[in-house]
Amino acid sequence: MPKRFFVPTAKAPQIQSSTDTVKQMSVADILPKIWRLFCLSGSLTLLTSAFLGTRQSFRVWQRGEQQRIEQDGRIIETAVGLVEYQVVGQGPAILYAHGTPGGYDQGCAFSQFFDTSKCMLISPSRPGYLRTPLTSGASPEEQADLYAALLDALGIEQAGMIGFSGGGPSALQFALRYPERCSHLVMIGAIVRRYCPQETLQAQPFWQQHLARLTEYLLVSDLFLYCILPLIRLLPFGHIMAGMLCSGTIYHLRKAGYENDQKHFAAMEEYPLEQIVAPTLIVHGTHDEDVPFSDAELLLAKVARGRLVPMLKGNHATFFLQAKILIPIIQKFFLQPEREPLHS
Repeated sequence: MPKRFFVPTAKAPQIQSSTDTVKQMSVADILPKIWRLFCLSGSLTLLTSAFLGTRQSFRVWQRGEQQRIEQDGRIIETAVGLVEYQVVGQGPAILYAHGTPGGYDQGCAFSQFFDTSKCMLISPSRPGYLRTPLTSGASPEEQADLYAALLDALGIEQAGMIGFSGGGPSALQFALRYPERCSHLVMIGAIVRRYCPQETLQAQPFWQQHLARLTEYLLVSDLFLYCILPLIRLLPFGHIMAGMLCSGTIYHLRKAGYENDQKHFAAMEEYPLEQIVAPTLIVHGTHDEDVPFSDAELLLAKVARGRLVPMLKGNHATFFLQAKILIPIIQKFFLQPEREPLHS
C-alpha cells in the first residue's frame, strides 16, 4: 500500500457565534464544495460514458473480427484433410506459411505488400488455426504434405514458398519433401531449428521472464490489440501491420494451433538443410530476440543456393519498418528464373 503522509494543520480560529458560522460556510465553503462536486460528478459522468462507449465500440469491433475470420476464408477438401485458405492476386503462385499465432488472414494482410497483378499468394490456415483441423497435419512434415495437397486441389503444379516466423519449419519441410514443386524459398525471421523459448527464459532475470510472458499475452489480447491498432495504422505500412496483428485476435479459434506449434517446435530434430535445392532468400534481424539470428546463419551455411539479407540491429518486428526496401527484393526474387544463380 502507498505510504500516507500527514501534514499538521493550524489550530482553527474561535467561532464567535452560530450566525457567523452559517455565514462563513455559505460564502467560504459551500460554493467551492458545490463546484468541486459538480466537477467531480461531471468528470465521473464523462469517464463512465467514455468507458461504456469504448466498451460498446470494442464489443462491436470484436464481433466484426469474428465475423471477418469466419466468413472470408474458404474451405477445401484435400487428399490429407480439410484446409482453410484464401487466394489473393494472379500470376505465379506463392504459398505463405503464417507465423505463431496466425491464420489465413495473416497471409491476406501480407499480400498487400506485393504487386498482386504479378503474383498469386495462397494463404492457408495451418492445422489447429481457425477452421483447419489439427487432424489435417500437426507436425511440420505433415503440414508440408498439406501444402502439396492444397496445390493439387487447386490444380497448381509448382509454387514459391514463404516461411514467416513460426511458419519456418513447415516451409523448410515443403522445400525438402517436394523439391520439384518448390520453385523458391523465402524465410522471414523464421524458425530453422529446435525452438523452446521457455528454456531460454529460465536463464533470464525474473523481470525479463515477466516481460516476455506479458508480451506474449498482450499479442493475443483482443482489448490490447483494439487499443493499439489506431496507433499502428499511423506507421509506414501501418494498415498492413494492423492486419497482420489482427491474425492474433479471437484467440480461442487459434489456441489449438498455437499450443501445437510450441510442442512441435520444442521437439524438432535437425533438418537436412543441405538437401534444399530451391534458391533461398533469408531475411532476418541481427538482434532478433524471438528467433535468433544464428538460425539464419545456419540456414545460409547449409543451403547451396542461399542469400542472406540481414536487417542490421533489427528485431523480430523490424521487417515491417524496412518493408519499403525489403519487399521489392523479395518480389524480384520470386519473379527471377528458378535456376538463375544466387550470390550471398
